[in-house]
Formats: sequence, structure tokens, C-alpha cells
Amino acid sequence: MKRIVLIIILICVLFAGCSVEAYTPEIKDFSQNASVEAGEFSYTCEISMAENSVSVTATSTNANGMCIAYNGKSANFKYLDMEYEIVSDKIDDTNPAKAVYEAFAVIKEGFPDNASKTADGFRYDGKTALGSFTLLQRDDYSYKSLQFKEANINIEFE
Repeated sequence: MKRIVLIIILICVLFAGCSVEAYTPEIKDFSQNASVEAGEFSYTCEISMAENSVSVTATSTNANGMCIAYNGKSANFKYLDMEYEIVSDKIDDTNPAKAVYEAFAVIKEGFPDNASKTADGFRYDGKTALGSFTLLQRDDYSYKSLQFKEANINIEFE
């Protein structure tokens, strides 16, 4: 009987320090370098999200320095001293700024129900006009990748 009581006490002491860790996904503004592959075309860029707007600034190819900012209503294209604005319904769904913006809009709309814990962060799944997508986020809340399966667009964040 004393052995059973001793074993129970040891088990209680052993597990007394253990607790379930709560993981809370967080979607917030960011700015990260990324590599984008769209079909057979690839380029590097900086992707930023701030104040409900996404901007993509090319850092490679002949478009180096071109910035596309999308806010859900229009896209503003800036390159050197040129600037041009296009209303939303005239912008192709594969435009990188629009694609990222719409993915985050879907995630925010279903948040946090569309998040699941992974070994090194979080996974978000959703669907936009481009089709299904998966966003992977690291434990430090930086982004790892955004993939649009049907559109063959893959964004790898640094």
C-alpha cells in the first residue's frame, strides 16, 4: 500500500510542472523579402502589408524597383518617375499584390478558425479567385510561404 501511495506521489510531482502550451496565431503587418515563382517565371521582391494595403517591390529582373500597391479597390504601379493607377476589376487575379492581399483578407475573415498548429508555426488554408491557397507562418510570426495550388504560384518568404 505504501508503494502505491509513493508511486502516485512521484507521478503527481513529475507531472506537476507540465502544462499545455497555448499557441495563438497572429496576423499582423509585415515586410519580408521573398522569391516568387509563377509558372516558369521567377523573381525576387519585397512584400509588405501595412494599413490594409499590400505592396510588392521587385528586386530582380528588368522590373527591379517597380512597386505595385493594392488596397482592395485599386492598384498603384510605380516605376522610376512613372505612376499609374488601375481599378480593382481591371487587375488580373495573378497580380502578386492582389493575390497576397486577397489571401490575407480571406485569412482575416475566417481567423482564427482557419489556423492550425504545425511543427514550426501555423498553417492557414483558404480560397480566393485564384483557387485554393496555403499560407505557412513561423513560430516567430514571420511568414514562410504562400502557395496558390491551381494557379501554380509559389511565394517563399525569407
